[in-house]
Amino acid sequence: MSSTTNPAEPILSKWLLRPEDVVELIPGLSVKLLAQWRYERRGPRYYKVGRIVLYPFEDLEQWFEAQVGASGSER
Repeated sequence: MSSTTNPAEPILSKWLLRPEDVVELIPGLSVKLLAQWRYERRGPRYYKVGRIVLYPFEDLEQWFEAQVGASGSER
């Protein structure tokens, strides 16, 4: 879940996706699996405001690219 971001860049200027949007982009991924990954503190980086979960698109892309050839223990 770690990602380097520019601290001077406002987060609200980023493209933020809901879990439902994320699963539409990645075949085979489910909202339930994303929730499990959040609980286990793994998977893509996200922000949580109250009950709202948002994934920055840039961070999602970086996380997805890092999955190439990764085994289950490295995710």
